[in-house]
Amino acid sequence: MTESTFRIRPIRREDYPHVQAIYEHGLDTGHATFERKALTWEQFSSAKIMETVYVAVEADDDSTVLGWVSAAPISSRSVFHGVVEDSVYIHPDARGRGIAGALLDTLIEVCQELDKWAIHAWIFPENTGSAKLHQSRGFEKIGTFSHIAKMTYGELAGEWRDTDIYEKLLPKPDIHV
Repeated sequence: MTESTFRIRPIRREDYPHVQAIYEHGLDTGHATFERKALTWEQFSSAKIMETVYVAVEADDDSTVLGWVSAAPISSRSVFHGVVEDSVYIHPDARGRGIAGALLDTLIEVCQELDKWAIHAWIFPENTGSAKLHQSRGFEKIGTFSHIAKMTYGELAGEWRDTDIYEKLLPKPDIHV
């Protein structure tokens, strides 16, 4: 059995410049998000469910962030509080080490602990790596939003994009109303 060369831990404020840079690598591909630029820390920390934000760091260097994962609410309506959308981003130099899978496994576990009952992933059809990652963790493709939005930057500016929706249903929590 090989020893892991990375570890997963909750995000710290000082990690955010690395998280932001990794996200910007995803932006550069044109196949990760419709967003044009990375959020500020204040925007990020208010948009994400902070208990779900984890980073992967080198096992021997706690300050080298290799990737990150988070969940955000899919709606402000209280009846949907148990349904979240995930984000998983890995630094290009850290791919192929099992980091994305470990981060997504952590997110799934934390979402269950937080009484979430579904995780959604919106994935561009061209992002086959992300689709395969999610499928490997039990996510099922439940549909495609066609022409959901037009890209506003980069090589794909002006192109309408489709987005595949993947879903993982978690055990239903015992919620008393």
